[in-house]
Amino acid sequence: MNKPLPSFARLQEMAQQDPDALERLRQQHVKAAIEAAPEDYRKRLEGLQFQIDGQRRLAKSPMASCLTISKMMHDHLHQLKSVIEGQDNPEAIELEEAKVLRFPQQA
Repeated sequence: MNKPLPSFARLQEMAQQDPDALERLRQQHVKAAIEAAPEDYRKRLEGLQFQIDGQRRLAKSPMASCLTISKMMHDHLHQLKSVIEGQDNPEAIELEEAKVLRFPQQA
């Protein structure tokens, strides 16, 4: 979907007067973005959207939904940063040699 979003004023008007139409517009743009992604990424994007939709349904308010989804985004970004920096990569950890001590045998 290469159709541009309506102006902010129009979106605000839709939110106040016809929230169902605004929701349909949101779903259309999300679906179009997923379909425009390379095929290898689509299942992952669909799964991520499923998680986001679930959080939206569970939230007690739109602001709570926004905060929860924002936290999800930051958590995943932090995980990605850790992987990129090699903190989660066992091969990137330098191993030190250990000195093995022998204990005397007991009779």
